[in-house]
Amino acid sequence: MTIRRKVLIVAGALALVLSASLVLLLTNINWIMKNAIEHYGSHVTKTHVHVASVNIRLAQGSGALEGLTVANPKGFSSPHILTLGSINLRIEPRTVVSSTVVIDDVRIERPQIVYEMDDSGTSNIDVLKKNIGAPANSAKKHESEEKAAKRLRIRKLVIENSRVDIRVTALGDKPRAITLRKVEMQDVGGKAGATPEEAAQQIIGAILSEVSREVVQAGTERLIRKGLERALQGR
Repeated sequence: MTIRRKVLIVAGALALVLSASLVLLLTNINWIMKNAIEHYGSHVTKTHVHVASVNIRLAQGSGALEGLTVANPKGFSSPHILTLGSINLRIEPRTVVSSTVVIDDVRIERPQIVYEMDDSGTSNIDVLKKNIGAPANSAKKHESEEKAAKRLRIRKLVIENSRVDIRVTALGDKPRAITLRKVEMQDVGGKAGATPEEAAQQIIGAILSEVSREVVQAGTERLIRKGLERALQGR
């Protein structure tokens, strides 16, 4: 067998493997994305993240996520702290097979957030913010996962029509609702892209920071703390 023939055989085999890998990626992209969001989201928040469904349409460069929820940290009564409503994406299809996936636009519509404060005056928002800022466990394993994972670049992200239900179980009050202003983020990840975990930290962190800002601005946190003090004094 000549060298030229051997090279052609090897090249053909490589092309076959690459083609098979590409077909596998494209035919399983919804499952891959769902599992990636749940895996990295749960890792960042230190609580359970679930996605009901993912529907990516690469031919149209679009996609949608439904039923993305983030479980409340332990010690709080509501099952979820974040329910992110409908999430619509515009994707650059050719980047799906590259090391950095480019998402031109992400729109999160009507997310619902539950703000709870326990008897000690600690809110679930405070706990989740602390969780996403905490160093990762199993550093070596996590570092190897980061190297293997694709990176993400989100050119524009908009979160609008957000509702916050404020609940203080100890006081037995009915939830008070406030509305958040629109949150916009530009070029998440930058040219080099961010790991899925870094992108999740930035996005969830932006939502939590806006919740904290609105709660303080509305004077709600001060009223809650005063109510807690009165309740504790009456015991």
